[in-house]
Formats: sequence, C-alpha cells, structure tokens
Amino acid sequence: MDGILETLRTIVVDRSRDIPDDDFRLRSLWGVDYRSQPTAYERFMVYSFVMAQTVRQGCCYADFGSVRLGEPSDGIIGKDARLVRGETPEQDIAILDAAFGALPRSPGDVVTIDGAPDVKALARAETVVGETMRLLARTGGRRVAQIGVMGNLIHYLLREDVEITASDFEPGLVEHGILGVPVTSGEHSAQLVAESDVALVCGETLASRTLEELVEAAAEHNTRLVVFAVTGCHFAEEYCRTFGVDTVVAEPQPQYLFQGPSALEIYRKDALGQSPNGKH
Repeated sequence: MDGILETLRTIVVDRSRDIPDDDFRLRSLWGVDYRSQPTAYERFMVYSFVMAQTVRQGCCYADFGSVRLGEPSDGIIGKDARLVRGETPEQDIAILDAAFGALPRSPGDVVTIDGAPDVKALARAETVVGETMRLLARTGGRRVAQIGVMGNLIHYLLREDVEITASDFEPGLVEHGILGVPVTSGEHSAQLVAESDVALVCGETLASRTLEELVEAAAEHNTRLVVFAVTGCHFAEEYCRTFGVDTVVAEPQPQYLFQGPSALEIYRKDALGQSPNGKH
C-alpha cells in the first residue's frame, strides 16, 4: 500500500500545479459506523467508513469501529489535503482521495443509477460484472477471482459461464462462503489472482495493504484486472494510467447507500494510455 500511496502523493502535487490551492483545503472529516444488508444476496455488513472533503468527498472503508476521529484530527481541518496526514491509514486514504477529487478527470463512461439502495446496489454490481465479462471475453478464458467478496458481485457472476474463486479477510465468509461459493482467506488473494484470467478486486484492498501485491501478481501472470473503487474512487484514472489496472469502476459520493442518483465512472487502460512508469 505504501508504494501506491506515495506514488499517488507525488502525482497529485504534480497534476495540481495550475489549480487554486483553496480547492485542496481539507474542509471536513467525518466517520460513519453502519450496519446494512442492501439485498438478499449480500451478507449482513458491519462496517465503518471515513470521509474527507475538499471540493469533493474522498472515502475509505474500514473495519467496524476503527474509524477514530480524536482531537488531533481537529488540527488538520483547513490544511492542504495534498500534504497532511490523518491519525490512521483509513484517514490518510480518504484525505488523499479528497485531494484527487479536486483534479480534472475524464472517465470513459458514466453510468447513472437511481432508486432505493437495494436497486442501486444491484445496478452497480451488474455494471461491474459487465466490465469484468468484457475483459474475460478478450482473454478467451473462464476463470474469475473475486477479491474482497461482495455478495451482489458473486450473484451476477453466478449467472455467467465462469469458474469463480473468492477471497476475503472476514472469518465468517471464509467459514461459510457466500451463495454457495467457497471463500478462501485473504492471505491467498495474490495466488488466486495469479491463477485467474480476470481478477475482480474491491478498492478496500488498498486499506488492507494488499492492492499492490495484487497488481504485481496480475502483471506477472498476465491476469486482467478490474478494480471496483468506492474507497479511493478518485484514484481510478491513475490506477489505469500509472499502475496498469485494466478497468476501474469508481463510485464517488454520494454512493448507493444514500438517496438520490449515484454515478459510476468507468475508466479503461486501453483508452487512457499509460505512463512510462506503468507496471502492467
């Protein structure tokens, strides 16, 4: 994780030289603990997320109760989000995500979803799996690894003629699986990526410090990589351009949990080109 984040910190400073500094002022920082089961296909989720705000909101999901906003956080409000650090890794990611939110961005496609949270949860999962299947068709293979398990993604993958493997760090998922699909420990995620044709990875792998090794495994074994990013959604373009991720489906705030429409931004490496430092 540190390598990706430090590279992103350098990029945001470089790309923001002609943008007013006030756009990068950290205006707000807050945390949310929540319980939710948005659809019957999803497990009962007990999570937290931290959000940071410049001109847009950055987000990082976390284990329940791990979002701590103590008094030291007060001192960073009003500071430059490109430069400050939070008290926790989750705060760091959300703040940097908010800084990237102030940069111009050019998604290849934008899909608007609306309705109640369960409707939007299924719509976004269908969109993400659609991008996964698009890449899978290019490989001619059938093996899909779902890293950072989401029941709604598994639900749509089960409708396809694919072989599914899955991994997560949540003990309950590892013990019981989900929708009949076995789930292995997140410690084996890189191996699953190496053995698949396409890996569908959730953005929370950045917070769990596993995304970098998954990107490296994909590059080494010629695995196509899709990242679904709520955590670090504004990193999407750089994931493709700098780190070689094939496709990113990003969900900026307001995400599906909130009322009103949400926008899914789709970035594809083959449409963006790649920086000289790209790894994939």
